[in-house]
Amino acid sequence: MSSLRYPSRGKASPQRFGEWLRRLREERKLPLRAVAAAAEMDQAHLSKAELCQRLLTAEQVAALAKFFKVNATEMEARRIAEKFRMEHADNPAAIQALQILNDAPLKSGKTNS
Repeated sequence: MSSLRYPSRGKASPQRFGEWLRRLREERKLPLRAVAAAAEMDQAHLSKAELCQRLLTAEQVAALAKFFKVNATEMEARRIAEKFRMEHADNPAAIQALQILNDAPLKSGKTNS
């Protein structure tokens, strides 16, 4: 995987989703097996997610957000960002796509279409 980086606005690169997830678990001094059980997933799958080798599902992320008592929307946004990174890391247009999104952010809420 190449080193796809988000457009910078004077901030350090954001932490990868798996690294952030591992930090949440380690800060609470929880074993991997306890967190995996809370999200009803295999321990090996969670380990690979923490190592940025696999992506969790939206359902797994929702369960983890509830377990860790963190904002579910933020956690899902981090998962989506990681999915983009994994799927488009080798695409030179990805950086430009991120800059376009940065310049014209998506609006929250539903559209009338």
